[in-house]
Amino acid sequence: MLAARRLRHLNALSAGRVLSTPPSPLPSPPAFRRGIHASGAASGKWEDFKEGKWPKVLSLEAAINHDITEENYKERWKVVPPANLVQVSAGGIYCFSMWTIPMTTALGVVAPAAADWSVASVLPAFSAAAIGMGVTAMTLGGWIEKSGPRLAGVVGAVCWGTGLATCGLAVETHSLPLLYAGYSALGGVAWGMLYLSPVDSIMKWFPDRRGLATGITLSAFGIGATISPTIIQSLLDLYSVAPEFVGPAAEVALETLADGSQVIAPGASDGGLVGREVVVATAAQAAKSGLGEGVYLVGTGSTGAGPAFATLGAMYGTTAAVASRYCQLPPDGWKPKGFISDETSTAGLSMGLTKSQAMGTTSSKLLWLSVFGQATGGLALISSSKIMMADIWATQLPDLVTPAFATTYVTVVGAATAGGRLGWAIASDTLGRKPTYLLFASAIPIMGGAPFLTHYAVESTMGAEVPLAAFYAGSVLAMTYYGGLFSVLPAYIADLYGQKHSGAIHGAIMTAWSASAVVGPMGLGVLRSHSEKGAIQSLLGEVAPLDFEKTFGAPIDQANVLVDAKTVTIARLMDIAPAGTVDPTPFLYDTTCFAAAGLLGVAAVANLSISPPDVPAILAAAEKEGAVFGGVSGEGAGVEEVHVQESPEETAAKVRESIRDGKAP
Repeated sequence: MLAARRLRHLNALSAGRVLSTPPSPLPSPPAFRRGIHASGAASGKWEDFKEGKWPKVLSLEAAINHDITEENYKERWKVVPPANLVQVSAGGIYCFSMWTIPMTTALGVVAPAAADWSVASVLPAFSAAAIGMGVTAMTLGGWIEKSGPRLAGVVGAVCWGTGLATCGLAVETHSLPLLYAGYSALGGVAWGMLYLSPVDSIMKWFPDRRGLATGITLSAFGIGATISPTIIQSLLDLYSVAPEFVGPAAEVALETLADGSQVIAPGASDGGLVGREVVVATAAQAAKSGLGEGVYLVGTGSTGAGPAFATLGAMYGTTAAVASRYCQLPPDGWKPKGFISDETSTAGLSMGLTKSQAMGTTSSKLLWLSVFGQATGGLALISSSKIMMADIWATQLPDLVTPAFATTYVTVVGAATAGGRLGWAIASDTLGRKPTYLLFASAIPIMGGAPFLTHYAVESTMGAEVPLAAFYAGSVLAMTYYGGLFSVLPAYIADLYGQKHSGAIHGAIMTAWSASAVVGPMGLGVLRSHSEKGAIQSLLGEVAPLDFEKTFGAPIDQANVLVDAKTVTIARLMDIAPAGTVDPTPFLYDTTCFAAAGLLGVAAVANLSISPPDVPAILAAAEKEGAVFGGVSGEGAGVEEVHVQESPEETAAKVRESIRDGKAP
């Protein structure tokens, strides 16, 4: 029918006649119409998501608590627990050192196998996660502000849970790229989302106590770093499987291959094992797994890292997602009863520089440098705290510094970070932000003096207990400074540039922390690797060539190949070194400590050089610049005319007046 009518219409047109009723258009097929509708709906939801409006239950508007008033301001404390749970879940990312040994012995279990990842290859995963956090904070800081704590938190939770599960898959498949995809890429995005959104929202609930607000929230992040080592170790113990024991090293015939790995030699008593790759664990290495020294088959056990990662991902991802759902914001302009703010300065709620304005000031560059320098040493210690305790002190006090002792140390370091986040943030409300940062410079002698403690412990006949106690106490104190560095930072930013856009500015300054994450753990890995190779070369000059060949099944001139295959290590060389040879392991971190102390000095000088910018003048200049461009584009208005009409002082005064009237730009 429709086709016939259309044909009749065409014939009429060709004859020069026009029909009074044009033909109806051919209807679209129902399935096609549904496809267009579905596509449009999906596109609309995606646009709403980018604007922070979908899903509605997670939107910014849904997060605003309209029931709060100045009178019932004490109700604001109810918003703290959900925000803190989000931070606790995210804090586990700081415990990367708990995963270092299980990941780098995933195949050999009791000792590194030739194909196991090296420490230097996995340490950058933490640094890369920090870079991802900084990039997320810098590029998505505006979206996090616009979307609110609920949507940003749920997105971060999904990334965090998925990222940890991907790490588990990486260990099980022995895929280093997957490890970086999980911990660095997904973990970095999660870190940025879960870290920034609760801080920004809690500061809005406590405009009268900015230091307290950030301290409360970020101390929860430290608590997460405190409890995570115990959780991780419990999961590793639950899922670990001991490798198959072949026998004592002296009773097993081994053959060293061209790539430096060792296998069961032909003619062994158990012919079924000939050619199987093995690792030879020293007493110290085997003790870490509760086993005895000897020869173990590669690939027959498990450190438990794979399933532990997956389980932790499910726990933390779920916790962060549920907690984010209940995060809240106050209405715009809300303040507690009795709080009177100076709206003509950055102490108020209305005045504030934008991110671009703030980052264009000299003070922001100095603050960036101060954060970078202070964070570098702390990150180096946090990312490698457990392995540093084992390398430096376990060789001197093996009966005291056990794996359990090292795990406890990591837990205490996390607790110190949490305590510092809360304590120094509260103290900064009284001391001031700049003086508080200046106090953190006392970490310089702590970091710079650590190598002297280790040398004293090795060379002194008085014992290593006192130097260990000094190292323990000093590093814990330094970690309180590290925690305080980040909890004081948001309030420091708000004091300098105003609270109005402090969230976005905070994200930009946090790129300093990302940069320090590269210099800290990655620099530690490079310096440690360089020191380790130097120590091995020194030991090779001490051992007898015949003893070397008997132990490793290859002449000493092939030592470099065996070192690359992890067959030759400091621990195994010490077994055949002459009596009285000093174990160089405790000295592997000397250069790292000296470098960190130097950067702390740079940070202290940068902080001392910070002067608050004249925020009203900057806003006045920005308003005037807008007037200039408006005059140029408008008819009959010129640049000279605008400049003559008003001086910068007059413009600044008008800005202050507009702020008092609630018309802040």
